[in-house]
Amino acid sequence: MKAPRAAGTGLLVVALALSACSAAPEVPSPDAPLRGEVADGVTVVGVSDGDLWPSCWADDDALYAANGDGGGFGFEFFDIAVNRLTGSPEDEAGVEGEFLAGGDALGQVWSGAQFTRKPTGMLCTDEAIYLAVQDLRLDFNEAPAATIARSDDYGETWTWDTATPMFGDGVFTTIWFADYGKAGRHAPDPEYAYAYGLDGNWRDSFDDSAPDPTELFLARVPLASVQDAATWEFYAGEPGASEPTWSPDIARKRPVLIDERRRYPTDAAVQPGQTVGARNLSVLSQGGVTFLPALERYVYTSWTELTFEFYEAPAPWGPWELFLSEDFGPYPWTQDRFGGYGTSIPSKFLSEDNRRVWVQSNVCPCAPAGMSSYWFGLRPLDLDLDG
Repeated sequence: MKAPRAAGTGLLVVALALSACSAAPEVPSPDAPLRGEVADGVTVVGVSDGDLWPSCWADDDALYAANGDGGGFGFEFFDIAVNRLTGSPEDEAGVEGEFLAGGDALGQVWSGAQFTRKPTGMLCTDEAIYLAVQDLRLDFNEAPAATIARSDDYGETWTWDTATPMFGDGVFTTIWFADYGKAGRHAPDPEYAYAYGLDGNWRDSFDDSAPDPTELFLARVPLASVQDAATWEFYAGEPGASEPTWSPDIARKRPVLIDERRRYPTDAAVQPGQTVGARNLSVLSQGGVTFLPALERYVYTSWTELTFEFYEAPAPWGPWELFLSEDFGPYPWTQDRFGGYGTSIPSKFLSEDNRRVWVQSNVCPCAPAGMSSYWFGLRPLDLDLDG
């Protein structure tokens, strides 16, 4: 009787093994280019007020997001605020939030009365939450300084070095962190955070008073010393190199992505000081970089005044390739189809197979866009692999 039972068990093991193989998730080819289709407009709104909304997913399972120029999920106006968000765009109740802190509780302005504070990036670790804050000129055309604040109580209170900014002279002053999922669980090196930066301005400087960003830079910093600029190392190799090269000297940094394209090129003069509706738009702007573990890809969500410009890469340092350039056309836009700025993909809302992600972006009521989307709003981006 023992032999038949052993044989039967063996067949069962083989059957289970075959079943497991057939159900195994697809392993993406590193050579298969990414394709994407993004919705024409925001489909999920968290009732809130403000723009930008860089975010990170903390170990308490909440999403922490910072807004500029609005009440966030509260009722008092701040130039900068932090909020705690729960829910999901897939839930019937959608996304809900609560205001945590704002204004002087989050940072200071280093560059004088003609500047304000703006949030550019957030990082959630097992120990703390970090917020990158930049000085941005009131006409949005120059970003000369930036620093990073820390919270050890899930966004209620924040500390930073009040003596001097971490970065100045318009060098690496638009900062956001690579999003590696809940408290960074998918980070390639658990000892480090990876941060991206732009020089000059957070997007095209419409009056050319600061250099337009055409290069994206990368840095890494030990999680134990995120607020210590002396411990940051900057990528100093070729984009997409098989092994990264790091330097503690910020002057030696080299771009991981160069894109000198111009959207809506024209020879016509732009009115000095113009802040919206400009032409000859550079395409690298303050956005986000999110790692998609199921696809083994990084996605950088950039934008111009009138377009989305999305890139993919197999490693933090590239090589970066444009996979989606979505042109929403000149103003006025309608509620049926519109773009936006401050694009990011919160890792908390990735589908299990990472084929559906959600893009946050904003349209300011200050723009002659014919409409606005000035709140935490999400639209689906569906991804596929070509081949």
